[in-house]
Amino acid sequence: MTKILVAYHSGEGQAKKIAERVATVLDGLDFDVEVHDATDAPRPDGFDAVVVGDSIRLERHSRALTRWLRHHRDALASVPLALYQVSMTSARKDAEHDAKADALVQKLLRRTGVHPDRIALFAGALRYSQYGWVTTRIMRAIARREGNDADTGADHEYTDWQAVDRFADDVAALVAAQVKTR
Repeated sequence: MTKILVAYHSGEGQAKKIAERVATVLDGLDFDVEVHDATDAPRPDGFDAVVVGDSIRLERHSRALTRWLRHHRDALASVPLALYQVSMTSARKDAEHDAKADALVQKLLRRTGVHPDRIALFAGALRYSQYGWVTTRIMRAIARREGNDADTGADHEYTDWQAVDRFADDVAALVAAQVKTR
């Protein structure tokens, strides 16, 4: 059975939810899937493909996933690799926000030296219930400026789950094609 590793880092949990959804879709397509936080993810050796995901915080990728990618760069070059990024920048669909989201992922690729076969940019969530007082005020101000929900009495999810499912299907097709050519 084809084994796929899904390694992620999540600030408030949205990147984890996406990792779990990707794993569920892949599992339903008869892949053997393991999901791990990047802080304790295994080496990619022994897996037929790898999916990695990270959430953006303060316009940066996490140290945990960045380190994992750097450390395993050579092993990742020999298997199909897919990457997803979760950010509120992707909640707005316009040229300016798309370019900013793409710039963030390109910076990660330069810093780590990895070359994913597939990249997806997903909108995240505003988890006001998990923020401290200062972060709530900052995120509310940003949300207002960007036209997102500034009601701090509730959390707000912007992830397009159909897009996540399409990404997982695309990963499955990529992996199936690679495994077939071996």
